[in-house]
Amino acid sequence: MQSQSQANKAFARLARILGPFFHEKMFLAGFIMVGAMVFIAVFAPWISPYPAQGEGQTALTTCPQSAAGICPPSAEHWFGTEITGRDLMSRIFFGIRTSVEISVLVVLLAISIGLAVGLTAGYFGGMVDEALMRITDVFLSFPHLILALVIVAVLGPGFNDVIYALGATWWPAFARRARAQALEIRSKPYVVMAKASGVTSRSILGKHILPNAISPLLVQISVDLGAAVLAEAGLSFLGLGIRPPTADLGVIIAESANQITTSWWYALFPGLFLAILVIGFNLLGESVRDRVDPRLRGFIGTPLMSKLAGRRL
Repeated sequence: MQSQSQANKAFARLARILGPFFHEKMFLAGFIMVGAMVFIAVFAPWISPYPAQGEGQTALTTCPQSAAGICPPSAEHWFGTEITGRDLMSRIFFGIRTSVEISVLVVLLAISIGLAVGLTAGYFGGMVDEALMRITDVFLSFPHLILALVIVAVLGPGFNDVIYALGATWWPAFARRARAQALEIRSKPYVVMAKASGVTSRSILGKHILPNAISPLLVQISVDLGAAVLAEAGLSFLGLGIRPPTADLGVIIAESANQITTSWWYALFPGLFLAILVIGFNLLGESVRDRVDPRLRGFIGTPLMSKLAGRRL
């Protein structure tokens, strides 16, 4: 009975927080887009018409009337087929799964590193702050995609290596924002009283500063999810990300480049789903930004704006 009461309270609190967002058309549109893509990602093995082909199994037959063996959209293959004869819809669904997984893991890795660096620098200050921020500035001085290309070239292409490469280049913006929050919060009366009472720095960081620093980072998280999807697709498009036969939207678009004039569906459908996923994340980020800081209303929630905001802190 007590657990049910706690669950009801938690649900009511969540409804109070999210309720106002659903009255905004921008948030609702982004939520529907991202929700649909997440649904496809989670249930890809069950809703794909050819799940084995989606996972990379080679098709037994190709389209005989096409020189490249690519079948156009039909009742059997709604989105047509790839150059290997695999069902394109199944490959796209599993590619969305890969993109969502990587984007979430990249942002989780980046925010973990960024929070650790930023909160430590902002709370302790002095030489610790100076050293950590100079390291952060070194990473910020390189374009994210270029630095990721270098790291992937060293580590080699693959699922885990893409996550490490993008996560290693994504954390500085989180570190800058976390540091700014820590600098502000450490002078609050309750933090000063905790220090005077002999509470350890670790406890202060974990119980007082971290919970209050998370909320302003929600905008950064929502925007960076879309940026991470694009960056991962870009690496895969260049042949330095996910490798076949693993399904990936960037890989599919790269494979369709030589067939775009004869097989329009080959590039259209994966590009369309990639755009929906990225636009959905950006709409969510813009809506959250308007709520958190109305002064930024009207600015487009693009990765470029996000990174510039991180540099200015």
